[in-house]
Amino acid sequence: MSKNKSTMIMLSLFVVVIVCAIASVFCIKAVLSEKLNIDIVSQNNIDKIDINNKDKVLVDDTVVPTKTHATVPIFMYHFILDDYGEFPDTENFLKPETLEEQLKYITENGYQTIFMDEMDDLYKYEKPVGLTFDDCFVYFYNNAFPLLKKYNQKATIFIITDYINGENYLTEEQLKEIADSGLVKIESHTKTHEYLDEMTYEEQLEQAVGSKERLEAITGQKVTVYCYPSGRFNNTTIDIIKEHYDFGLEMLGGVCNTDTLKDNYHITRIYANRTMPITTFASYCAQSSVKIEP
Repeated sequence: MSKNKSTMIMLSLFVVVIVCAIASVFCIKAVLSEKLNIDIVSQNNIDKIDINNKDKVLVDDTVVPTKTHATVPIFMYHFILDDYGEFPDTENFLKPETLEEQLKYITENGYQTIFMDEMDDLYKYEKPVGLTFDDCFVYFYNNAFPLLKKYNQKATIFIITDYINGENYLTEEQLKEIADSGLVKIESHTKTHEYLDEMTYEEQLEQAVGSKERLEAITGQKVTVYCYPSGRFNNTTIDIIKEHYDFGLEMLGGVCNTDTLKDNYHITRIYANRTMPITTFASYCAQSSVKIEP
């Protein structure tokens, strides 16, 4: 083989090696680029799937049943005090020891106390019981509030707003402390505790709206439940509170059953009087039940 021919062969082989090397670089770059794109797309899909799954879980956790069939004993209290003094209506004065006995019973038997603004959320509970306190003089703060904290139970209280800061009544500071506890919801019992069914439309409107605005200003929390003084109201009352409240409570009527309840503005309650024995209290609690239709 001549020298020139050998040189040409070597040169050709060198060129082939260079071309193959360059081609390999481009191939590797293309593969890496494609791989990188796939990884980015895959990561985006993973993120999207994670978010969607999370949203789905949140939705599943908050699905409201089509229908809730609930029976809820809602107890109505007034004054929690040993000595009723000269007051003629002695049955309104429940002894603190009696209230404690009832709270202990609720706690030990697995009942769940609810706020009155949870009446549309009964599907979240299995054995709901409502504790409500009307009028709520300072006796609630002194004698009932400590017991609710001791047993970690919830209650709803109904305040007469023109009485606030008055003699033997709750102060604004006490109301704020009670509201901030998380155990008590503060709702309206009108401004003056007079018969609503004897008032004009304008007078009733002032009772409903005026009391609501003051309580919200004191507590910083929404007021959505209205309690009719002495259980007296009329169609005008209902028309007004449907515009400004979500729930209305009657004075009596027995255990509340959502299947027979007219609407959220006629919620019935049980009078928890001074002479109610624990056996009677327990028999009311035993009626508590919740059944749901998905």
